[in-house]
Amino acid sequence: MTVREIRKNPFTNEWIIYSESRQTRPDREEGFCPLCTGSTEVPNFSQPLRIPNKFPSLSSDEELRKSKKGEFQQKMNGYGTCELVVYTDVHNAKFIDLTLDEIMLIFERWMEASKEFSSNKNIKYILPFENYGPEVGATLIHPHGQLYAYPFVPNSVQKELDSILQYKEKNNACMVCDFISSEIQDEKRIIFQDENIVVLIPYFARYAYDVFIYPRRHVSFLHQCTRIELTNMISCLRQSIVALTDVFQKDVSYSLSLHQAPVNVKGTSYYHLYFKIHTPQRNLKSLKLLGAVETSTMTYINSTLPETASSNLRKYFSNI
Repeated sequence: MTVREIRKNPFTNEWIIYSESRQTRPDREEGFCPLCTGSTEVPNFSQPLRIPNKFPSLSSDEELRKSKKGEFQQKMNGYGTCELVVYTDVHNAKFIDLTLDEIMLIFERWMEASKEFSSNKNIKYILPFENYGPEVGATLIHPHGQLYAYPFVPNSVQKELDSILQYKEKNNACMVCDFISSEIQDEKRIIFQDENIVVLIPYFARYAYDVFIYPRRHVSFLHQCTRIELTNMISCLRQSIVALTDVFQKDVSYSLSLHQAPVNVKGTSYYHLYFKIHTPQRNLKSLKLLGAVETSTMTYINSTLPETASSNLRKYFSNI
């Protein structure tokens, strides 16, 4: 029997997902791609589509069950959803190769899934994301992303939301809106901006190239964006990846994630949506690898100031 559990660290309030099914994934057949048209998973393809993950970390096959034993053992079963989003039927394509309309359809799949998953009151957070390249653990070349629906709010997101709510209480304003305004005023870390979108590396970046893409208007979910906001975000996502490729003079590995508000919890309307792209590449030859000083305390050491990295990317960004 496959064991999936989610256990809580009582010292940090973090939830850790355990999924023994991940250990049973078979080696992939040479020359076979499970995401190419004609496979069992993708018998036909006409536009970006959602398919179940065959080896999910989370599953909603059973009802959500929670339990607690004493002060230190709190858990729930591995409840949730893991899906793939297949971008295209072109095996060797990349996200940056896709047309505006193709990426808009990917956005539509994300929005569709977010609305669908959030209707389940047991789901608290939904994460659309893409890992590209071996340095971030991508094992399938075929262009695709993933969708995770969690029965809890991840610790980093909860900390963000708590800070945003505290700021709202103190200043009666959106913390992210004010942060964006302060970055625009400072200018040093702005990569690109127009009337709808701001692209920057924040003052507090963990990685050398932590690229954040914000809509200027306060929205909490992707489906709340206008068509022009979505179009501009797509252009900024593509240009950010291209700029990273130009800076490092190679096809860089990256993680792309959409950070929306938690669902089915209080105060989420104050959350301000953003995209994040980060790469472990820190210079032309070296990757950012986490050492004991970082993994032990989650205190990051960044070898490049955000102002330097922003300046490097700005050179390769063109007007939308």
